[in-house]
Amino acid sequence: MSKKLLSHSVKILKLGTWIGGILAALVVLVVAVVIIFLVLIQEPLEAQLSELSDLDVKITKPYFDFKDGDLFLKIDKLEVFNIGSVPNSNPLGGQKSLVVAVDNLKWDAYLYLYSLFTDIYNPNKISIDVLTLDLNAIQSNIEFGANQVQTLAALPNSEIFEFLKVLDIKKMFVKGEQNIEIAPILITANNKQLTLKITGQSLNLGVLESNTSKVDIIATISNAQSADVLLNLPISISNEELSITTNVKFTNQAGDNVVEFESFLAQIPANKLINYLSPKFVGDDVYTWIKQSFLAGTLQDSKLKIKQNLSKSSDAQVQFSSQLKALELKFDADWEPLKKLNASLELDGKRMTVMVHDSKLNNMALNAIKIQIDDISQQDLDAKVTGKINTQSERLVEFLKRAPLDKSIHEMLNSINLSGRVNGDMHSVIPLDERELILDIDLSLKDNRLSVLDDKVVIEGYNSKLAFHHNKITATGSGKIRGKLFDIRINPNNKADDHERIFGVELIDSSSGFKAYITKQLDQSWRGRVESKSAKGNVAVFPNEKGIPNVRLLGLKVISLDAIKGNWKITPEDFPSMHLSAKNIRINEDIFPDFSVKLVSKDSVLSINNLQFEGFGVSKKVLSFKGAWDGKHTQLSAKAKGKNLAEFLQRLKVKEKVTGGEFDFDVSLACECAPWNMNYQDITGHLDINVKKGVFTDQDPNIGRILSLLNIKSIAKRLSLNFSDVTNKGFTY
Repeated sequence: MSKKLLSHSVKILKLGTWIGGILAALVVLVVAVVIIFLVLIQEPLEAQLSELSDLDVKITKPYFDFKDGDLFLKIDKLEVFNIGSVPNSNPLGGQKSLVVAVDNLKWDAYLYLYSLFTDIYNPNKISIDVLTLDLNAIQSNIEFGANQVQTLAALPNSEIFEFLKVLDIKKMFVKGEQNIEIAPILITANNKQLTLKITGQSLNLGVLESNTSKVDIIATISNAQSADVLLNLPISISNEELSITTNVKFTNQAGDNVVEFESFLAQIPANKLINYLSPKFVGDDVYTWIKQSFLAGTLQDSKLKIKQNLSKSSDAQVQFSSQLKALELKFDADWEPLKKLNASLELDGKRMTVMVHDSKLNNMALNAIKIQIDDISQQDLDAKVTGKINTQSERLVEFLKRAPLDKSIHEMLNSINLSGRVNGDMHSVIPLDERELILDIDLSLKDNRLSVLDDKVVIEGYNSKLAFHHNKITATGSGKIRGKLFDIRINPNNKADDHERIFGVELIDSSSGFKAYITKQLDQSWRGRVESKSAKGNVAVFPNEKGIPNVRLLGLKVISLDAIKGNWKITPEDFPSMHLSAKNIRINEDIFPDFSVKLVSKDSVLSINNLQFEGFGVSKKVLSFKGAWDGKHTQLSAKAKGKNLAEFLQRLKVKEKVTGGEFDFDVSLACECAPWNMNYQDITGHLDINVKKGVFTDQDPNIGRILSLLNIKSIAKRLSLNFSDVTNKGFTY
């Protein structure tokens, strides 16, 4: 039994040895066959691929791979060379140029391996890790014409569809004037239809940056083409934010090959548009401007049409249209953005036009605004803006205050108040680079109200033609001041003080010969020059941030006091509080003493404080008056006390001989009139004089003559210390 068992065991061992040896031999044989087979198929495969492409195809390191029960033919590198000369090189050199490089090609081999010797259209799927296409290596005289289009259109009926059941390219690089990286490509063939899908492509077409939006692109070539069209190629571009439908059509028109491109985008957020544009195609300046300008809103119903004659050297016909809805547009870095912009955008050839239906800028409504770029292909692009203005003057002034204009313009606008209706034209040039914006405005103001000096000078019924050019405001018009009509000019050109003033206003009354020129200076002071038949002089106003302003009257010459008397319809409210001083004043031929006074306007009363005349006083103290004017009544009072009336009178320049004495002086006067209309016949009040031991030698002691010192008609003579008409006769006391 044991012998039999041992004998059978030996037989089994021998059989196993034979089987193992046979299997080992089979493995060696298979490996040898595969190696020999790969060597055998490499040249036929290169030859057939070269014949198919009319190029020189080279394969490096082909080998088989088994995975999950499938057999794959893998090629480390496949290179395609242009047999012709390299562009820009010596054509006699016979140098080949690399056109296409394929890295890590994998080819499904489901069918019989021997078919590779005779037919390369059997494989089911090809996948490529990296495909590189060098456009620089392609001859520049190769044109894309009717033959190429017909070849492309015939693809669905070609046997190549059996070869291109599935072509999967994980990454593709295109080298040329601009290097382009293309996202994964999947080409599939089904029912005589070829479909190309690119997943996650950046329309920037440069390096796939993480901060740019990606889209999926699907293009389809069908064998169902119309008779009058060489090729119709529908394309869709989409992601979660947008959906673009596109159609590319190749036709033959009058013997010329023509391509037409039509695209439609229903809607896209304005601030997302930059994610789908490339600076390589729109230019760096336009790209930067769009990126900074489109803040909010949407672009709707956007249509793009491009038509190009491929048979002739001519510019493409480009048309684009879009509706801008509730757009917020930052058109210039220094300006506030346009808000709630509703407009139509049209691009016809090289000219782009935007018609603004309504919008708001600096809180002012804008309507019927036209924006135009004459030639978008040029460098240093400018957008020309024209439009109508029809609004309230207050809104226009506020609009200009909020605009980034010259500092002097802002200071001028802050110095005036304007109200009423205004209409006119606006012209602007907005550069799409770092150059400064140009703004020109021509306006017509009708029945407006203009005021300056904190509403102290008011012009009613102001009608004017106002212009803003070269960062300067000018105006010519007319209006009424205190019911009197004046010609009014703002920043007149006939003055030589442009470099000194912020702005100026000229007032002219031709009927009376009155002229006034008021300016605001660079030091923030106000200056004025007044001329009339009865008076002329200068005034200067110096603002005081911590208190009331200082006002100076300089060189005032009055021909007659009667000329300034009358009802001027002036109230205490018309006078601002001020420190007023006057120098070098002449009335008739008399010199009026310099004086200073503090005027305080409050509660409809103008208070007169510390009215002092130079050289008019007691001992070393200047005589000070005080009083008030409430619009109907004027009051003045003064007190003086001294030990030597003679000295006091001498200071009044009474030249007659005076002796004595100690005095006490208290006067309080009033009249039912304005200060400039005071007359001693209308004065009421009291005068208390206590004197001791004095004498006027050879003078007439008529108290009426003493009181005539207060006659407002002769105030210039009194304050010039001329009392000869009063003291022509003497009296004692």
